[in-house]
Amino acid sequence: MDTLQQKFGKLIRRRRLKAGLGQEALADKARLHRTHVSLLERGKRMPTLEVVRKLAGALDTSMAALMKDLESSKS
Repeated sequence: MDTLQQKFGKLIRRRRLKAGLGQEALADKARLHRTHVSLLERGKRMPTLEVVRKLAGALDTSMAALMKDLESSKS
């Protein structure tokens, strides 16, 4: 069973790919370091609320929408 961090990482990767963005492009839009995005996607780092806000903005969605997807995700 995936940890919460891993589920969040998979969600971000799925959303990023759906948006047609590479990790570096997402990092640029979110004003994060590309290594940080990579660590998040691999479930190696737990995001802060500020990072979730930045990622949501970069993915043209809301923090609430990300959390709703995270709650309903099975893997």
